[in-house]
Amino acid sequence: MTTNTRGLTADSTETTPASAGQGRTARLAADSSVLLIPVVMFAVPVVLVRAGRISDGYLILNLVSLLISGLVAVYAHMGWHARLHDGGLLSARTLTGRHTIDLARLTKVGRLEVPGQTRTDDRLILTDAHGVRVILNKLRGGDETIDVLVRRALMARPAGAGVLISDRAAERLDLRTELTRPHGRFRPGRKIREGLIGFLPLLSLFVMAPVAFGLLALAVTLTDVI
Repeated sequence: MTTNTRGLTADSTETTPASAGQGRTARLAADSSVLLIPVVMFAVPVVLVRAGRISDGYLILNLVSLLISGLVAVYAHMGWHARLHDGGLLSARTLTGRHTIDLARLTKVGRLEVPGQTRTDDRLILTDAHGVRVILNKLRGGDETIDVLVRRALMARPAGAGVLISDRAAERLDLRTELTRPHGRFRPGRKIREGLIGFLPLLSLFVMAPVAFGLLALAVTLTDVI
């Protein structure tokens, strides 16, 4: 059954309905987990080591807590089997359940580029007014990307909408010229030079490593291991 209402639609080949705001709770839970993981992985081993319940070797978890937090931040919203529903709703499966983006109410568009040995994993990060976030690249059933759908939805936004678009996302969607126009439909977001993309994993390591070792040193100090 297919309806034309904006709030609740169903794909003709799928019985599960797609509703605006679907995945908002999962996003809030994932974002909270990103903040809590380093705290929990620091505090729990410290308390248990001081109580003599576990070995002080568990304090080493502080070296990977930030990495795990970063992986959750990305993969909790990574979508696959994306498909378009009536009313401009784009739904996809994620590790935290099904997320549905309202293309007509996008508030932020970013771009995630992860360099690999053979190719770069290149995806768009979409956030809408309902607070749903999903990281996508292709539509279900082929190699067609979501670029056309997202660009069309963005160009249909009224003047003054103020959609935040990163420089790299604007480059992928061919919207860099539109970003400079005074209509206020778009606002420029984060800008990263293309040459730095390949070095981002290494740069992230240089940022996280000192913090991770600092957490480990503080945990060791609090537990009087040394």
